[in-house]
Amino acid sequence: MSLQQQFADKVDALIAQSAKLGPDATKKVLELLNEARVKILGELTQLNPQSFSAAQLNVLKKSIERAMTQFSTQAGSAVIGLEAKAFELGQKTITSPLDSAGLSSSFGQVSTSALSVAQGYTADLITGLSNNASASVNAAIQRAFLGGQSLTDIIGQIGKALPGDKGFTGLFSPIGKRAAGIATNEILRVHSIAAQAKLEDAADRHPDLMKQWKHLAIAMKPRIGHVVADGQTQKVEDPFQIEGEDLMYPRDPNGSPENTINCHCMLVPYFLEGALKPSAEQKGLLESLGISVTAA
Repeated sequence: MSLQQQFADKVDALIAQSAKLGPDATKKVLELLNEARVKILGELTQLNPQSFSAAQLNVLKKSIERAMTQFSTQAGSAVIGLEAKAFELGQKTITSPLDSAGLSSSFGQVSTSALSVAQGYTADLITGLSNNASASVNAAIQRAFLGGQSLTDIIGQIGKALPGDKGFTGLFSPIGKRAAGIATNEILRVHSIAAQAKLEDAADRHPDLMKQWKHLAIAMKPRIGHVVADGQTQKVEDPFQIEGEDLMYPRDPNGSPENTINCHCMLVPYFLEGALKPSAEQKGLLESLGISVTAA
């Protein structure tokens, strides 16, 4: 197998591995959100819409806030942990293909300061989502009680969990979509940040090293500009041209939300055809040592 093929195979394997980060995050976040939903329903069933009191609704409000705060804490911890994994995998996406091609990837450690900032930002996003969700659910329940709706109708508004990772119905549907979107987007953003940092680190030793934009057919509504960008290559220090914007990598925070949020593309290392073949000087050196070389 040629070095070029070994390099490409390793890149493909790492893309497949990285693509699992989003579904893993979605599954965990939705599981935790469903636990909060079940707790809220449990508290709700203790009330009688026909004989409610302000005191009872206040107790319910506090219970909803506790359930959502617990969700925020647990989901934040889970996503932050996956971001650390994504940061490591983002670096590996660059170093492993280089190793497979016999190129040195023993460079200095990439600073984790960007990871820390990203984790703090993610925690804030999830906390904000939790607070907004508490307010939304409480308001809807209080309106339903004031309107004299039956308990069955109120439970129906809260919604139910759908099979697999399809989310929820009712009030928890937009909450679930937002929570899953935050988790996936921020985890994959960290992956790209780490990959770009490792590319810049490696480029000094491997001047032929480039980067490539890879579109993954995962999103339900893929952006046409991202599909068109599949396979676009740039020098490590240059941005990609994506839908009229300069993006250093997928989910670049300097890009517009419309061009970066819920993007499932990947950043991978790339060499032009022939760049990984031994040079005439290298072949001459090996042949002088009695080693025959044939480049595929």
